[in-house]
Amino acid sequence: MDTSPSTGSVFGLLVYFFFLLTAVFIGPLEAVLGLGLYWLYGDDAERRRAPR
Repeated sequence: MDTSPSTGSVFGLLVYFFFLLTAVFIGPLEAVLGLGLYWLYGDDAERRRAPR
């Protein structure tokens, strides 16, 4: 019985590993960029509409 991993399973594990790695870095980066864009552009629009 051959217990060595096949090429397909090694490739699948590599794809899964890189998917998780990019999800961990891209998710928080997307949240920070979204918050930054809201702070830069959304905050000014709310101040202009509010009566003083």
